[in-house]
Amino acid sequence: MRSLVFLLLIGAAFALEDDKFVGGYECTPYSQAHRVSLNSGYHFCGGSLVNENWVSSAAHCYKSRVEVRMGEHHIKVNEGTEQYVSSSRVIRHPNYDSWNIDNDIMLIKLSKPATLNQYVKTMALPSSCARAAQHHLLFILLLHWTL
Repeated sequence: MRSLVFLLLIGAAFALEDDKFVGGYECTPYSQAHRVSLNSGYHFCGGSLVNENWVSSAAHCYKSRVEVRMGEHHIKVNEGTEQYVSSSRVIRHPNYDSWNIDNDIMLIKLSKPATLNQYVKTMALPSSCARAAQHHLLFILLLHWTL
């Protein structure tokens, strides 16, 4: 068992050296225009633009103040398409539990509305109740960037 844990830790250490997903691929530029980067001097989490004023993210990403960066394709390159907006409120789910990660969701109110364009769009939300299998798809769509 110790050997397995050791190998997993070694594998994780090497995985952290690279900013790529194993088996992943780069999205077509700006095809995920609802995705945002959360920053506090550096990228630390991701989220999704729900509407012009609100971003959804994970509660484990909580910081009292964040800068929301929208319109990015490559977060380390200034492409001229970005919008940087500070938060005016960051609201964790009231029943968030950091021990077991229950209710791991938060909302971020932007200090000014995002300007929607071909690089910055809101995420598509369902217009009716989803079936059980679709809840997994919604969860996957809400996953956040990791580096």
